[in-house]
Amino acid sequence: MKKKLISMLLVCAMAAGALAGCGGSSGGSSGGGAGAGTEKAADAGNQEGGKDTIKIAVYSDFAGFDPYNSGMDLDKVVYSNIFDCLLRYYDGKYENVLCKDYSISEDGTEYTFNLKEGVKFHNGETLTAGDVVFSMMRAKESSEMSNFTKNIVKAEAVDDLTVKIVLDQPYVPFLTAVASTVCIMNEKAVNEAGDNIRQMPVGTGPYKFKQWDSGSQVVLERFDDYHDALPQIREANYVVLTNPETALTALQTGEIDMTYTIPPIAVQELKDSQDLVLDLNPTMGSGYIVMNLEAPFLSDPNFRMALAYATNREHIVEVGMDGVAKVSSLLWDERTAGYSGKYTTPEFNLDKAKEYLAKTDYNGEEIPFVVGYENYKKIGVVYQEELKQIGVNISVEQLEANTWVSDMKSGNFAMSTIVQTMDPDVDFWSTVFMSSAIGGYNFSRLNDADVDKAFQDGSVCQDPEQRKDIYSVIEKKLYEDTIIIPIYDRVVTCAYNKGVTVDRSYDSGFSTLRDMHWD
Repeated sequence: MKKKLISMLLVCAMAAGALAGCGGSSGGSSGGGAGAGTEKAADAGNQEGGKDTIKIAVYSDFAGFDPYNSGMDLDKVVYSNIFDCLLRYYDGKYENVLCKDYSISEDGTEYTFNLKEGVKFHNGETLTAGDVVFSMMRAKESSEMSNFTKNIVKAEAVDDLTVKIVLDQPYVPFLTAVASTVCIMNEKAVNEAGDNIRQMPVGTGPYKFKQWDSGSQVVLERFDDYHDALPQIREANYVVLTNPETALTALQTGEIDMTYTIPPIAVQELKDSQDLVLDLNPTMGSGYIVMNLEAPFLSDPNFRMALAYATNREHIVEVGMDGVAKVSSLLWDERTAGYSGKYTTPEFNLDKAKEYLAKTDYNGEEIPFVVGYENYKKIGVVYQEELKQIGVNISVEQLEANTWVSDMKSGNFAMSTIVQTMDPDVDFWSTVFMSSAIGGYNFSRLNDADVDKAFQDGSVCQDPEQRKDIYSVIEKKLYEDTIIIPIYDRVVTCAYNKGVTVDRSYDSGFSTLRDMHWD
C-alpha cells in the first residue's frame, strides 16, 4: 500500500524559511504551485466491476458544515471535501486550487489572486471574484476566524476572475492562515440557506452534500462537474460509531471500509492483519489539560502548578491511551515557526506538587472534570488516580460532544482535556489564547495584555529570530503560570480495507476523499 505521511519537519522548515526581514520589505513574489492546470480525469471511478463507494466510521456526531463556524476536526473531515480554498497547503508547499496564480506586493499588504475560469458551485453557479470577496468578508466577521482575518481591510473584485485582498499591515502566515484556510462559499447559496447553512453546505469541492442523519451518518456524492481531476470514489458515507470496539468489528466484517475510531489495544492485531491496513498518522495536534482560570481553586497559580507537577505524562499515555501518542511537555515545538524553545512545563515531581498545594486554600473539594469523548474519559480516569496521590479530587463525567464544547466555550466547566490541531506557526494559537477568543476556543479564558500584544506583534514580524523572541512571552506565560498542562502529541489511527489506497494525510491526521481510491 502506498501511504504518504506528513513530513512535519519539512512543514516547519518551509514555514520558517518563508519569513524574512522584520519590519522591512519582503519583496514582490508570485505563486504557481502544483495543482494548476491539472486535466480532469476521464470517467473516474467507473471502471467496469470496480468498487466506487466507501463507508468511513467516525467517533462522534457532527456539529455542522459551515466552515467559518466550526472548529471541530470531524466537521472539517467532511466539509474539506465539499469546499475548496484558493490554495492548499501540503508537505511544505502551496498548491493552487481555485486560483491559477497569485502575486504579493513588495510591502506584503496586497495579495492578488487570478481565479480559474469556469469553476462551478454545486448549485450550478459559476465562481467569480465576487464569491471570494463575499467569503473573505464573511470569514472576517466569524468569531472563530477573526484572529486570522482581522488584518483584512478590504477584498475587491478587480474583474470577474481577479480578486485583490488588502491588509492593514503585513501578516506573515497569510497564505496558510487565510488563502489555504478560508473556504470559498457561494453568496447566493449562503443567503438562501440563512440559518440553515450548517445543514446546507454548497461549495466547489469534488463532493457535494447529499444527506445528514444527525447522530447516524453523513452522505456525500461526487460532483461530476468538478473543475479538477475527478476522484475515483463516487459516494462516501461517514458513519457515526462512537464505540471503538463496534467500529473495529464493523471493519473486520466488511460493514465499513475505513475507521478513525479503533481501540488502541487493537493496534498490534491490526498491524499483523492480512486483510486490513493500519496507519498511525503523526499530527500537529497537541493534547493537554485545560483549566478554567475563572473556576474555584484553578484561579490560583499555585494550585495549577501543583497539578502540573502531579501530572505523569508517560503514565497517562501508556495507560490512558495504550501508548498511541507521543509524550510531550510542549504545546508546540521546533516544527512550528516562531517556537523559541526557552520554556517548558514542569516535570513530574510529587514532592514539588505537594509543596505547591500546601500554599493554597484547597481542602479536598471535588473539582468537575468533563469530557466529550470516550477516549478523553479514559484519560480523565487515569488523571483522577494520579491527582489522588497529592490529595486532589476530581470527578470525571462524559457529556454529549456538542454540549461539552458549548459548555467549554461559555466557561461552564472547571477542567477538561482536549486536542488542538494547528498549522505550523505560533500565530494559529491566537484562536486559543488571545482574549478576543474568550467565548470561542479560548477555553482557559486567559485574558493577558502581554500575550495579546505578543500575538499581534509576532504576526507582522518578518524576521524569524525576532518572532521567536516575541512569541517567547507567550510560552513563558503558558508554562510558568501553568495556564495549560501539555500531555502528548496526537497520533491519529486509521484502519482500512487492504483494497483501499490512501495517498495523503494532512496535519490533522485525516485524509480527504480525493486522496484515496480503490485498487
